Amino acid sequence: MATSPEFKAAFRAVPAPTHTSKEIVVLATEQSLVLTPDSKPYPILAIIDGRGRLVKSMCAWLRYLRKKVGLSLSPSTPSQYARMLSYLARWIETYPPYPNLDIDGNIRLFTRSDLIAWLDYMMSEEGLGDKSLHLREACVKQFFTWLCTLEGGNIRSLEKSPWGPEDILGYITSSPSPLSPKFIPDDVIVTLLNGLHNECERCMFHAQFDMGLRISELVNFKLKDLPRLDEYDSSYAFIPVSVAGNKGRAGRSKPRVTLISRAVLHRIKRYHSSLDYRTASDWSLSDPDKPVFLTTNGKQWSSRNASKQFKKAVRRQGLDDRFCTHWMRHGTAFSILRSDFGKTYEDRMLTAQQVLGHSRLTTTEIYTQISPAMLERLTDEGRRVDRLEEAEKIRSATFLGSNQHLERRGHRG
Repeated sequence: MATSPEFKAAFRAVPAPTHTSKEIVVLATEQSLVLTPDSKPYPILAIIDGRGRLVKSMCAWLRYLRKKVGLSLSPSTPSQYARMLSYLARWIETYPPYPNLDIDGNIRLFTRSDLIAWLDYMMSEEGLGDKSLHLREACVKQFFTWLCTLEGGNIRSLEKSPWGPEDILGYITSSPSPLSPKFIPDDVIVTLLNGLHNECERCMFHAQFDMGLRISELVNFKLKDLPRLDEYDSSYAFIPVSVAGNKGRAGRSKPRVTLISRAVLHRIKRYHSSLDYRTASDWSLSDPDKPVFLTTNGKQWSSRNASKQFKKAVRRQGLDDRFCTHWMRHGTAFSILRSDFGKTYEDRMLTAQQVLGHSRLTTTEIYTQISPAMLERLTDEGRRVDRLEEAEKIRSATFLGSNQHLERRGHRG
């Protein structure tokens, strides 16, 4: 075995062929990997050892996963699994449990003790936390289980699984418990928004708090999804809005319905009347696919850049440095649970489930870590929160006119 091996999940995109050849051959040291291209624009993945040889069992599983993309897997899943398998391959060649065998040979004989040694190494030498360790163990478990199937070549036996027959021994790493939800009162939202330099940013994150959107849903919110005020009775304080959720199967969006307050909808309409938004060069004025929120230079936000601007505001305002965009959804949930939505706490839980896009009420129940009695004490003299009034209070305290912007440079998405 090589003493200083280097591993990589080799990514190679194979487009649909434009010639008569039906096969593509990728050469490695003393071996070749024959690939049959298809019309799917997904990368071909391979794992290679320190001598340039293919790790056959891993490559076979990655080919199997690639076939599932678009059916039961998202496009990013195979590459994530390839990366995790490469960590195992690197460790096996550096610290082989069976020194006289190659990586594939070690995989065939891999035991629970070997698995523990690998996980211990990643924890002690690489400093991985519980969540990362559990994700890597879960990936390897899926791989080893597949090797016990006919399609996987029956390379391993379920009776000799590192997790025991019928998974009787269970995982070595613990599954991370749900994070405690964060109570974010409206005055903290005001403080945060005032740390942002432009109305486009303030309006966007106010909308996130109002609707309970994930950051990816927020930056991909389109004009065609924005409701029109004149289509609803003026007595409606909140209006249903459809968004393209990001929790569908195989990476597909899953449309869901949430609620937007009239205060925030008016704020968005006023932002859309600004010169910066109307003259954004990449879209026509009425393009239905134009994002609802643009950067100050008229570009579409990316989740990464939006999160970056959010974090800058958190630090400018001296808020908890752990405060991230996902905490805004926690704030939405607690705002609903403290509100006058419904007659009972159960009614408000169901509303929170709908607004947050949880498919199961058990997911929403993490918010019961703060009891109804405690929520009562967190309101003003036990009075139910009027969410429309709350939204208007936040808007009036944070609105920036076009000549009040504190930064004109802008941010690219």
